[in-house]
Amino acid sequence: MTARLAWVEIARATDVGRVRGHNEDRHLARPPVMAVADGMGGAQAGEVAAGMAVAALDALPEKPRPGDLRKAVQRANADIRRSASGDAGRTGMGTTVTACLLADDGRLYVVHVGDSRAYLVRDGELRRLTDDHSVVAELVRGGALTEEQADRHPQRNVITKALGAADKVSADAFQVGVEPGDVVMLCTDGVSAAVGDAAIRRAFADDASLDDAALALLAAADESGGEDNATVVLARVGEGDAAEVPAALEFVPSTPRVAVLPRPMVEPGARTARAPEPGRVLERVPTARSKLLVAGAAVLAVAGVIMGLTVWAASRSHVVQADEAGQVRLYAGLPYSPLGMSLLDDGRPLGLPARVVEAEDPSALDQGIKGEGEATALATRLIWRYGMPQEWKVPQAGGRP
Repeated sequence: MTARLAWVEIARATDVGRVRGHNEDRHLARPPVMAVADGMGGAQAGEVAAGMAVAALDALPEKPRPGDLRKAVQRANADIRRSASGDAGRTGMGTTVTACLLADDGRLYVVHVGDSRAYLVRDGELRRLTDDHSVVAELVRGGALTEEQADRHPQRNVITKALGAADKVSADAFQVGVEPGDVVMLCTDGVSAAVGDAAIRRAFADDASLDDAALALLAAADESGGEDNATVVLARVGEGDAAEVPAALEFVPSTPRVAVLPRPMVEPGARTARAPEPGRVLERVPTARSKLLVAGAAVLAVAGVIMGLTVWAASRSHVVQADEAGQVRLYAGLPYSPLGMSLLDDGRPLGLPARVVEAEDPSALDQGIKGEGEATALATRLIWRYGMPQEWKVPQAGGRP
């Protein structure tokens, strides 16, 4: 009789990165189910959507059947749509999800939506199990781009499928055979897009523990710029009982970071009484000078709160508009410049001349501030309509795409 396979070693870690103000990634390690989700939506609460996807998977029975995995993803999509329709602040939120189940039949079942990924590491060889649902992945599959060109393409972060984007979601679902010693790796694109296959292989070299591999992957993502939230879940297949799920690893970057958002302002406490409790310091009697100082401090506090709220709003807002060179970009931030300081980042070029878009749809680049999900959906629509080739041409053998 064949011994039962289980997850015998588990590691998981997540990092907000160097650019983002908050972490919209969520993950699950609950044997026999593992999952990662990368939320989108900015002010529309991408982290809420990712959390709902993970919660639906976490609600599976202790011994789920393979079909339960796909049903959970479908339920999560319905939950996200329902939550977004009932709350204007969550309109447009969505999430990727990549989940796997090590079933009693010894096979790995995978359900996948978006551009998070699943890999299989066996004897030092790396195999990607999932296909990205993204603009550049479609171009690669159509023969218009190579994998190397896709890695540098300005539209590489624009996805074509996500939970919450439509009433019905078509998830990829498949199964693969696994063996004792195999390592299954789930990660968000903050890892895969940042480090590449070579760095992933290096993380597993020399029989590294999964803890060491997980931290090495986050370190590589951080060293590449840390432009996105990065999350990884690793699980090793073996014979016997499932391992206890460890706490998430704490990643400490090698280079100290500057906070993206200011620390929350703390309301000053009530004035101490004239007859203080033991151990308190008596207050001095207020003078005209002290009153001025208090008033000045209050003005600074209000200014700090306003500044903090502005930075917070900018970190969760997006716009699609033309840059100074007449090219369309997807910007994070607010389209304002108080005191001459722009609240927009450098933007992601969509590879579209503004004049081409405006000639067909004059209002397309004048839609104002949006959440990340809405802005990404608009960018994707413009790319497909104005930037994609009208006819697919499969390159001849040995030719260039």
